[in-house]
Amino acid sequence: MKSILSILLVVAFVISMPFIFNKSVTVTDPHKLDVDGNFILNEWVPSRDGAGPDWDYNLKPVQVSERVWCYFGAMEMPTKENAGDMSNSCYIKGDTEWITWDTGPSYKFAEQAYAEMKKIADMPVNHVIVSHEHDDHWLGNNYYKEVHGAKIIGPASINENYYGPRHIDGKDYPGMQTRMIKALYQNAIRKTVLVRVDESFEETTEFEISGVKMEYVKVGYAHSEEDWFLYLPDDKVVLVADVVMNGRVTSNRDGIVVGQINALNAIKSRDWNYLVPGHGFITDKTGADEAVQYFALLKDRVLEKMEDGVIADYITKEVTLDEFRDKDLYYVLSPGNVFRSYEELEMYDEDDLIDYSAENSGDEEDDEEDKEEKEAA
Repeated sequence: MKSILSILLVVAFVISMPFIFNKSVTVTDPHKLDVDGNFILNEWVPSRDGAGPDWDYNLKPVQVSERVWCYFGAMEMPTKENAGDMSNSCYIKGDTEWITWDTGPSYKFAEQAYAEMKKIADMPVNHVIVSHEHDDHWLGNNYYKEVHGAKIIGPASINENYYGPRHIDGKDYPGMQTRMIKALYQNAIRKTVLVRVDESFEETTEFEISGVKMEYVKVGYAHSEEDWFLYLPDDKVVLVADVVMNGRVTSNRDGIVVGQINALNAIKSRDWNYLVPGHGFITDKTGADEAVQYFALLKDRVLEKMEDGVIADYITKEVTLDEFRDKDLYYVLSPGNVFRSYEELEMYDEDDLIDYSAENSGDEEDDEEDKEEKEAA
């Protein structure tokens, strides 16, 4: 019996060799190759353009401030039924153009969103600004690139971690299939293609587009590998994407607690009256309150239980964050957030937290000193 089992194991290993050293596989279907030409082992969903009418997202823009309109998505995970419309995207009215903040989950979403904005003001979109790399926020980019010739400003991580159609050694390869491209019905994802970001910044940057002053603020590793928010100082509006969610529990699958808290501190350090979260409907001065409370409690309670000797296997039973039990997606997402936070906070150092208020007060003191020096001169 043992000899038969040994023979079977050897045969299984030989059969698996091409998949272990996947460059040795002779591939007849180029869509089975990844960016480096390696054989892809995970399931591939064929490209779907299909026939029939386009998905109707039934979009209605909501005016948040004098020159900011936003589309608010469903408070749920992406599904075929919501066609990926579960995040928030915004349009800023410049003097001669619309500036788009996050373009949504598909080409068709962006196309239909712009059609509604055009009714408000018949202007093109020459600039798209992206908050982070999660695909429910930027798969509409290629509509603005192809139709409007827009410049796309966004995190470098998008170019590093995603790729569109490629031509390698005389062969054409399709683009990467993200969760939206795999999940949505063909009439919703039709014409959606991944495109590169045109310009990225290494640090927080101030600029003006079409008469609108903006501060593109880098908060780094927070909800994702690289997060940014957009502050409009003259309008007292801050567009924060997924570093803030309200009315639902956040997904911290790619994020870190300390990074989230630092991002929230950076947001609180700005002077704003309106805040647009990545998910949720609260846009007034209380818009960030739930996120502030959630991550503060998450950090403090996980650290407390770690000090009490609770091991990772039991942390989700000990830390439940019942204050958020009535929020959407609590049961789906919160236990995972707690468990991942335990892993992160094993290496916690208080010095990792950034006090932006202290930094700003220091800047104010420097400004006051400069003023006094000028007066004395």
